[in-house]
Amino acid sequence: MRRFALAAALLLVLAGCRDDFFDPTPGQTGPAPTRVELVARNVQIRAGESNAVRIGFQPKDVAVQLRVDRSSVSGRIIACPLKAIDDPIPEQSACLPDLPDGVREGLTLSGLGAVALVREGDTVTLGIRMEFEESGRGIVFRLPVIPRPAGASVCKDNGCNPFLEMLPVHGGTFTATARWTGGSGVLEVLEGRVLARSFSSTGIPYRIAAQASGPSPVTVTATLSSPSEFALALRNTSADDLTDIEIEANWP
Repeated sequence: MRRFALAAALLLVLAGCRDDFFDPTPGQTGPAPTRVELVARNVQIRAGESNAVRIGFQPKDVAVQLRVDRSSVSGRIIACPLKAIDDPIPEQSACLPDLPDGVREGLTLSGLGAVALVREGDTVTLGIRMEFEESGRGIVFRLPVIPRPAGASVCKDNGCNPFLEMLPVHGGTFTATARWTGGSGVLEVLEGRVLARSFSSTGIPYRIAAQASGPSPVTVTATLSSPSEFALALRNTSADDLTDIEIEANWP
């Protein structure tokens, strides 16, 4: 009986400590923070601070993990943490001097709220992945340019236009607005395996959950449902480049 009483007491103690035991942050109460991933593809970046790619986001802590996949390994991609998306580019001592191709690097800053990528070298196209603990799911994405389409065969299945995804997907209402300088564009929410370019391999087109076209600005609203994959894509449908692009999106 004594052994049984001791075992029962031990189980009660473990049950009372269970939440603290699985809490990754000592002293923190409540559920663990949600870690999310922002993915962007076909992001063209040109040389100079005025052509920086800027990403505003809502992290819960001071850190973000960043990885870029580059169409060329020559030249540098400088990554700078910012408090706000409109902040000036800081001195290079406050930035990562170069993001190598396919390597995950960390950025930290008290009050972190944005990241700027600055190119030194020829124009390149980037794939971007950002991982962070979220306090919100609002994103602002600024691009220097979306070139005029290179051709239907080259640009098939989102081969040219930039698109964004937030993972994991939560069900609910999604809204996005895109603004730019130049001709017409199409902003659309695609449902399907867009990252895997499944349309090219299967011939089955993505479902268009929402779409808006015309001159700037355009806005879309869609209802997302987990566990489907959704991507926000902006296509240039004009004969000229689109410049000074800003995409503001709010994921549920």
